[in-house]
Amino acid sequence: MAKIRYSEYFYSVQGEGKWVGTPTVFFRTFGCNLTCAGFGQPRDNHIPEEEMPHMLVDLTNIKSVEDLPVVEIGCDSSASWSKKYKHLSPFAETNEIASNLGDLLTGNLSFEDNVHLCMTGGEPLLGWQKAYVELFQQPELVNLEHLTFETNGSKMVQQVLIDYFNNTNAMFTEVTWMVSPKLSLTGEDQNVTIDPECLLSMNKVLNSNINLKFVVRDEIDLAEVEAALAAYEEAGVEIEDVFLMPEGATLEGQELTEKNVAELCMREGYKFSPRLHINLFGNSWGT
Repeated sequence: MAKIRYSEYFYSVQGEGKWVGTPTVFFRTFGCNLTCAGFGQPRDNHIPEEEMPHMLVDLTNIKSVEDLPVVEIGCDSSASWSKKYKHLSPFAETNEIASNLGDLLTGNLSFEDNVHLCMTGGEPLLGWQKAYVELFQQPELVNLEHLTFETNGSKMVQQVLIDYFNNTNAMFTEVTWMVSPKLSLTGEDQNVTIDPECLLSMNKVLNSNINLKFVVRDEIDLAEVEAALAAYEEAGVEIEDVFLMPEGATLEGQELTEKNVAELCMREGYKFSPRLHINLFGNSWGT
């Protein structure tokens, strides 16, 4: 039986992108190829890695990621990839994971009642794709129709997963690739983060769609969005919709950027993505 290392799983409403407001079971894998240290920092003046907030958390009384504070600088889900928190992320077999995901659904709900499964991270396409094929065939997930991958768009979909999705026996009626390409404000190299070949591998999955979700602050970011879209278009990537989402890991942080981002959307015709989970739950783990 294949195993997957994960940080958490929980039942909530989707807070971002295409399926915002939809009842969703989230499964957060451990590991990422990016760190996105630039979030919440000036573009040209980042604090040293060892002084990042997630590195300064006292873990003495921390038993799970749900006990962790909200991080306002850098990646707000850093505990899903930082080695400091790896001991909080179990390594479990796919049948155990499927059972736990099924148990999250309350009352008479099932995955055929328009409840989605969202694979998030970290970066869910980093190292577990072969195991996903086994996971999705577990009996608890047999009625699953809607699946979303929240990915940074810099990892290829492996052929084993493409073949599974395109098999007529696969149960999904729709697979959404919710791609959040990282712009320069994250501190990441766009030669790495903007990779059309990775999105073309997603296009190979039948009955799937790519939606882009860019985290932005201002006009500088908008110019980078347009450059990324031009690169995707030149490569022939098929994209369903483009969302702009304001930077901010807290309500206070969002208030600094959301009005400006909304105005950019109205001016340029992009869709606005809220961060509904922050409004409802304050961006705490497990929500």
